[in-house]
Amino acid sequence: MKRGGGAGGHNGLKSIDQHLGQNYRRIRLGIGHPGDKDRVAGYVLHDFAKADQAWLDPLIDAVADALPQLLKGDEAGFMNRVSVLTAPPKQKKDKPAEAPKPAAAQPAPAQTTTSGPVGALADALRAALAKKKD
Repeated sequence: MKRGGGAGGHNGLKSIDQHLGQNYRRIRLGIGHPGDKDRVAGYVLHDFAKADQAWLDPLIDAVADALPQLLKGDEAGFMNRVSVLTAPPKQKKDKPAEAPKPAAAQPAPAQTTTSGPVGALADALRAALAKKKD
């Protein structure tokens, strides 16, 4: 969407400029550039390619749907509406797999004997302390 500007060599816009002046709104729908400036004159007069129908039809529908906003003078709202209506569908992001919840920590039963606590750490500590005594 553009307001005003020159014709840029476009004869149709030159004609509109002569009749309305240059301060009018333009909705630009284009087929792109053919890649070689020598092909431009004939290229711009061609119809859209059949492959363009996939994006062209939804775009024209979106412009038609949003046109009342443009007619009210809400250019930003018009452009936003067209953008929203033509945006590709959002892909759902897969939720990251939840980490398995650790089993509730159960306190180890107190294991004491006449010789004291049991377990590998207790044994290692006893061995280290025994060496210091020797």
